[in-house]
Amino acid sequence: MKQTVRQVLDIPVRNACDVLVVGAGPAGMGAAISAARKGARVTLVEYGGKLGGMWTLGLLSPFFDNKKEGLNREFREKLMERSAWGGLWNISFDPTEMALLMNRYVMELGIDVLLCTVACEPWMEDRTVRGVFVQNKSGRQLILAKVVIDCTGDGDIAARAGCPYVIGRPGDGAFQPMTMMFRIGGVRTEYPSDRILDWYTLLERRVRSREEFVRDVPFTNPALIKLPRDGEALVQWTHIRRRNGCDGDDLSRATQEGFRQVENAMRYFPLIRDLLGDVYLMELPSVIGVRETRRISGEYTVSDDDVKNGHRHSDSVCTVYFGVDIHEPDSEQQSGYPNPGFDIPFRSLVPQNAENLLTAGRCISGSYMAHAAYRVTGDCLKMGEGAGEKACESIERGISVRKLALDAVSSGQA
Repeated sequence: MKQTVRQVLDIPVRNACDVLVVGAGPAGMGAAISAARKGARVTLVEYGGKLGGMWTLGLLSPFFDNKKEGLNREFREKLMERSAWGGLWNISFDPTEMALLMNRYVMELGIDVLLCTVACEPWMEDRTVRGVFVQNKSGRQLILAKVVIDCTGDGDIAARAGCPYVIGRPGDGAFQPMTMMFRIGGVRTEYPSDRILDWYTLLERRVRSREEFVRDVPFTNPALIKLPRDGEALVQWTHIRRRNGCDGDDLSRATQEGFRQVENAMRYFPLIRDLLGDVYLMELPSVIGVRETRRISGEYTVSDDDVKNGHRHSDSVCTVYFGVDIHEPDSEQQSGYPNPGFDIPFRSLVPQNAENLLTAGRCISGSYMAHAAYRVTGDCLKMGEGAGEKACESIERGISVRKLALDAVSSGQA
C-alpha cells in the first residue's frame, strides 16, 4: 500500500520576475536570451550544473536543423570564432566551449540564473500560473512571474499545472529509446569525418558472436561524430528501451543501463584499432538523452498532415526542415522520412487549461511523427526564441499569452 504524508510549510518568495524560464537547454536558452533582449527581467532555472542542456550536460551533437537566422546563426558564428565548430557534416561543436558560450550570454545580459535547482511545481490561483516552487541548497523557494515558459523537455510544469498531454506512440504508448552519449579521444585524424558507420561495419565482421554484440550494445545504426578538435569524437551507440523519462525510478535505471552499455562499447573498440586508433573514454554525460516523453496539448497540434504537406502558418515561430527520425521503440532499427518543411505555430506553444504558461522545445503540442522531426536542437532553440519574444509581447500589451495567440487567429493573421 502506498503511503503518503502531509507537510505544511512556509515558503519564502525568492524573487519576482517578468519571465521565468524553466530548463536551460536549447529551448530554454533561446527563451531566456530573447526575453532579456526585449528588456524583460528574466530568471532561468536549471537542474544541472551548467547551461546548455543536452548540448552540454548530454553531450549531444550534431547541431541539427541550425540553418536559421537569429540565435542559431549567432551560436554557429561564435563557436567558429573559438575554433569549436566543424566536425561531422560541419555542424558539430565542442560541448565544453558551448557551455562557456552559454554562460557568457547570460552574464552579459544580466539574466538571473539558478543552477543545481529543481523546479518542483507551479504555484497557481485557479487556472493561472503565478510562479514556480523550486528546490536547491537554500531549501524550497517560490519564484513569481508574469509568464512561465516550460522548457523542461518533459513538460513537467505544464503537466503539474493540470494541462492535458499525450505520450508515446499512438496505439500502444511506446517510447523511442534513450541514448547515453559519450566522448572518446585518440581517434585517428585521417579517419574520414563523414564515414560514420564504416567502423561499425568492420566491428560486426570481427566480433565473435553477433548475438552477444547486439545484446551488449543494442543498436545497429550508430554514429561516430567527429568533433572540431583532432582526435575527439562523440559516439551515439547505446539504446535503452522501455523506460519512461518522466518517472524518477525509470530514469535512474535507464542511466545505470546507459553507463553499462558504454562500458560494453569501450571493450569492443580495440577490435578495430587498425581503423580508428587507440581510442579511450574521455567523458561521460551528466544526463542521459531522452528522446520523447510528454507532448503538452496546445491550442494547435502539429499533425502528421502538417508534416507531409509542409503546412505553413502566419504565426509561425519556427520552420522545421529536419526529417522525421524515429528510433523504433521495440527494435534496434531506425526509421526516417523526409519532409518539405513545416511550421510550428505559436498556438502549439500555448497549453490548454492553464494561463500565463508557454512551452518550448520537444514538449510542445504535436503528433508522434511531427515530434520526431521538431525535437532536434536547432528547432528547439528557435521555438524558445519565439516563446521568449511572445511572452514579452503579452506582458507589454497586458494580455494573456492565450489571448495573444487566439487574437491572431480571429483577426485572420494565422
